[in-house]
Amino acid sequence: MNINDIARLAGVSKATISRVLSRSPHVNESTRKRIQKIIDDNGFEPSHLARNLSRRKSQTIGIVIEDIANPFFISISSEIEKILYEKKYNMMISSSQWNRDKELEIVQSMIRSSVDGFIIAPISPDSEAVALLKRTGRPFILMNTFSEDPDVNYVSTDDIEGGKLAARHMYSRLRKDEKIILVTGYEHQNLSRRMEGFFLYMESKGIERDQITHYRNINTYNDGLAIVPTILMRSKLKSNKASIFITSDDIAMALQEGLLQNGRTLPEDIRIIGYDNIEFSRRCRIPLTTVEQSQKDIGIIAAMELLELINNPLKEVKQYLLPPRLILRDSNP
Repeated sequence: MNINDIARLAGVSKATISRVLSRSPHVNESTRKRIQKIIDDNGFEPSHLARNLSRRKSQTIGIVIEDIANPFFISISSEIEKILYEKKYNMMISSSQWNRDKELEIVQSMIRSSVDGFIIAPISPDSEAVALLKRTGRPFILMNTFSEDPDVNYVSTDDIEGGKLAARHMYSRLRKDEKIILVTGYEHQNLSRRMEGFFLYMESKGIERDQITHYRNINTYNDGLAIVPTILMRSKLKSNKASIFITSDDIAMALQEGLLQNGRTLPEDIRIIGYDNIEFSRRCRIPLTTVEQSQKDIGIIAAMELLELINNPLKEVKQYLLPPRLILRDSNP
């Protein structure tokens, strides 16, 4: 779609379309609404508009994350805000809640609000929202994911290595006849890579995937609490010992609480490894062994790289894959 197509569909001149796009007051309100609906229905975001807006700096950055209640993203956003405040930028933040349509709508809305650039943790690196940002030429950097596109800036963690770190530690502590359990959440690139690293290491030690009990789509803290009775019954954990790798600290803490409420002891009966090293992971009842991806580094790099990109659109593409680190605590010492 181009501006001529929109004008033809609306039955107005290109000048009227331009006035709507630039939010001119000299357009009848009913006409504006009709044209805006056509624009939205057709996903029209003209690249020349992005260039024009970039000349009028709003000093505002759009932050799009998957879940605003996730402590991992709260920590990253806090680090981003510190950098933006120092550089006299504001932050506009919103959550997709794992909904692709909502993610796209958020990005479209922020573009219309004239944000200078985006830091986005997309549901997928090839989502429609990311495609829109590429198409409009608006400065952006991905976080908590990576892209195989050599022209896309991103900062993320090496999650395959993170999965291997968890598996290596778990394997080194395995007891005779101990159950091995994997718990994963939303289907997402980084969670898939954590699983891949975990399975790869276990297979290198002769433990096949069908020997590992896998619980999928455990997405929230409440999901974690709710799955505990099933895990206890299905894996017979009332009498057996187990090691559990959970690909999110938030879910790991929920499982830990549920197991303790059901009379199991950690780490004597059950050993747990989480992922992220959120602030709460060291404060829970049994401090959590976890794979750390540095929220501080991700936030600082994302903010600084985006601000450089805004000031120099032709700067070299930067792609960061940060090394994870295993943090040993009482849940799996």
